[in-house]
Amino acid sequence: MKYFIRYNAVFLGLLMLTVSCKKDFLEKNPTDQLLSENFWKTQADADIALTGIYSYLIQGYNYTNANNTGQGWGAGTPYWETLTDNAFSSAFQNVAKGTIEATTGTIQSDAYNTAYKAIQACNIFLANIGNVPLSQTAMNQYIGEVRFIRGYYYFLLAQLYGDVVYYSRPIGNATVDPESYQLGRTAKAQVIDSVISDLNFAINNLPDVVYTGHVVKGTALGYLAKVYLTQGNWQLAVNTAKTIMNSNKFSLFTGGYRGLFLKPSQINNPEILFSGRYQVPNAYSPAEYLYTYSASFQPLKYLVDDYECTDGLPITTSPLYDKNNPYNNRDPRLLATVLTPGVLYKGGIPFVASQAGSQSGFLNKKGVDSTRATVIGTQSDQDWVYLRYAEILLLYAEAQNELTGPDTTVYNAINAIRARPGVNMPALPVGLSQADMRTRIRHERRIELAMEGQRYFDLKRWKTDRTILPTVKDPTATTNRTFPLRDTLWPVPQSEMDVAITYGNMNFKQTPGWQ
Repeated sequence: MKYFIRYNAVFLGLLMLTVSCKKDFLEKNPTDQLLSENFWKTQADADIALTGIYSYLIQGYNYTNANNTGQGWGAGTPYWETLTDNAFSSAFQNVAKGTIEATTGTIQSDAYNTAYKAIQACNIFLANIGNVPLSQTAMNQYIGEVRFIRGYYYFLLAQLYGDVVYYSRPIGNATVDPESYQLGRTAKAQVIDSVISDLNFAINNLPDVVYTGHVVKGTALGYLAKVYLTQGNWQLAVNTAKTIMNSNKFSLFTGGYRGLFLKPSQINNPEILFSGRYQVPNAYSPAEYLYTYSASFQPLKYLVDDYECTDGLPITTSPLYDKNNPYNNRDPRLLATVLTPGVLYKGGIPFVASQAGSQSGFLNKKGVDSTRATVIGTQSDQDWVYLRYAEILLLYAEAQNELTGPDTTVYNAINAIRARPGVNMPALPVGLSQADMRTRIRHERRIELAMEGQRYFDLKRWKTDRTILPTVKDPTATTNRTFPLRDTLWPVPQSEMDVAITYGNMNFKQTPGWQ
């Protein structure tokens, strides 16, 4: 299929980009031989290839220039929120409105193509790292990092498309590797088993240290807990999350909620377990431009209204809520996440929705340095955080509540997040039932992780997407969104079906409901 043909070239291009500023390397190894017998000889070669794989975490809006498309990846990850009741954008409207087709493109095809590019790069690495002279411990650490990233992308594919093509070796072109063009889709359960295998290898071979940019044992444990939670395997999710909690390697950041998403507070931050890392000028994103200057992504009032008042009560019942000053006396995470009317941004300009082009009345503030006077081409260097300790606590609380009900450890996990310095929200009321605690945990996930690209996958996991999304009406729409049941899994891109037909591959089928 098409993704097999082109992704060797993509990885070669990434390697060439990685070494483009390393003259000493280029003198020894011409760029046209990076994947030939002259490469994969030294640890430096392995490091270059590993850097190329990590660069997939900052693809999309983009580490080379602000004009590249690719919402949904790297610093563009918040665009996933537009598929939920949290946000709105014109970028993914077909998917958000329930009018997705196999030819829709944007995130429907980008998720497929980006994941397979990264997987092919991982498989190339794994097939060649054995040629590099390394100790067994060092070798296993390299393999552990790459197997984690491969598992990360297969987990994404399985959540979105269900059964997917699975392969664990590099795929060649149709002439030298014809059997690859006859592959069918592997059952989702088997794909998830492979993800668990990759994550467990990483757990057993990565260093048990704090995260500083390379995947560590805690990173792999965190994603294993996410996989178990998605499967509804509460006991294993609890056990895995507790391993992280008991390791004393990670903790809630006490330097301010906004600092989690801005440099320099992200450097050696004890809460971050996994991130896509940017560094100006060689690796940057246009985050400030995207979320302030362009107004291409807008939080919705549904989310804003869900933030409690500082007494821990919803705005519908709290005596602190003032409809004339609706953003006063609110959970501090609101103003740290959402740009509301009158707040200064763009280096000191009051935000006025109509002047900024925001139909929803709001803009995204998380991961945005509001002190910058943004223009087209602004180079942003804040990292994009994919996993942090607060989510580990939330994972634990959810799984433990489903397993035993709201015991003391569930309360402690949620209340620790709410009580962190700079948030200081009241503890949850005692005596909650399991169902009430479930509601509270889901609320806390929405608020704590808002704009981080998590909610779409939460709604899928809870099976509430089909009930919540049809209640959403976008600010530019005349009718509510819809959610056909078939949308629980996406169609693979039609272009992949066309290539399969070209090669006579009768094993590769479209997602059920989309034939």
